[in-house]
Amino acid sequence: MNTAHAELRKLLTLPSLRLTALLTWTANLVLTYAYRAAESGGEPLGDNVALVPLGYTQAGFLVLGVLAVASEYQEGGQIRTTLLAMPRRLPLQAAKAVALAALTLPVAAATATTSTVSAGEATSTPAATGYLTLTTLLGAAVASVVRRAVPAVILLLALYFIAGPLLRAWSATSAAYLPDTAALEPSRGAAATIIWTLSVLTLAAFTFHRRDA
Repeated sequence: MNTAHAELRKLLTLPSLRLTALLTWTANLVLTYAYRAAESGGEPLGDNVALVPLGYTQAGFLVLGVLAVASEYQEGGQIRTTLLAMPRRLPLQAAKAVALAALTLPVAAATATTSTVSAGEATSTPAATGYLTLTTLLGAAVASVVRRAVPAVILLLALYFIAGPLLRAWSATSAAYLPDTAALEPSRGAAATIIWTLSVLTLAAFTFHRRDA
């Protein structure tokens, strides 16, 4: 638990994370207002209007996860100092995930609440909060494997905003297997999001345990 506290304090000192969290919430607020205005004007926006802005602002949570991990591999390699203080890698990886989840949860809750409550769908807030938190952990896991912020962000954004929509357009049944589906169809995408996140976290833990710092 002390390791998790130390990791949380470390994350809280990163200006890039604070800025990303603020910009993500602000972008979600603007998108929510825009969609509500369009809906009031009679635009046909379909079902789950409350979740549509989250489909875009989840990009900020992916970036948040990437920056939380990739920052340790840049500018002198702080990860080496971390490993000197905590050489047991698997417990360290678990502590990092717990700390990031604790940091992300209030940001995810605020972002989800902005969209769901304004649309009169407050019951969706817990599920949306959980989804955004899992999305952040998935981004962090990918960054742990790639170890570079830019390639990790490009890979994740390509998966979520290019490959995912193309696969769903080609085959509607593929939606049940994609990690981003829960942002638009929670009933179909929750299991996929959980499985993808746990799988990539497991891969990240394996590579972190096996590779040199």
